[in-house]
Amino acid sequence: MKFSEKYNFTESDSEFDKVYPSRYQNISKIHWTPVEVIKTAINWLEGNKTIKILDIGSGVGKFCVLGSILSKFTFVGVEKRKNLFLQSKKTATFFKTKNVFFINDNITNINFQEFDAFYYFNPFCEQIAYSNWIDQKPDFSEEKYSKYEDYVIGELSTMPIGTKVITYCSDDLMLSSSYRLRNRMFNGQLLLWIKEQ
Repeated sequence: MKFSEKYNFTESDSEFDKVYPSRYQNISKIHWTPVEVIKTAINWLEGNKTIKILDIGSGVGKFCVLGSILSKFTFVGVEKRKNLFLQSKKTATFFKTKNVFFINDNITNINFQEFDAFYYFNPFCEQIAYSNWIDQKPDFSEEKYSKYEDYVIGELSTMPIGTKVITYCSDDLMLSSSYRLRNRMFNGQLLLWIKEQ
């Protein structure tokens, strides 16, 4: 895929999303993080010179790839579905990013201690959704939703003081009381949490 020199992928979702096949462009507003949200999240992390960020349920890799273009941070996306994982790798290759890595695995196999900050955009919602799936799978269940979310909450509770967690459209995620809300944007949909005790 080739774009003209006028192609400005950091300015709008419609421009960035051109890198994806139409089936992923069509669901971008529901499932992929908006460009402006990614920019804000990166700004919130700017106080840290070198950090490693885990994107929990990275989908087609939009947050990680654009984040790596806009910063010097290291991004790791974990995605269970192989088709989305492969698209992530293709996108990273297209943009020639150096500080992005993707893992095709279940979140329960990831060691959170390897990371400094976390991004959480309601990654398990399809387990309990009635519509708007990326692709409907027969193994969705409330039990898996609870299992994955409980794992994330448990792992985040063990992180050291100063750990940052950025959540987007994730009102149901109940972090431990050791995390304090330190910033909010986009009508309260994007939140910055910092572990303080």
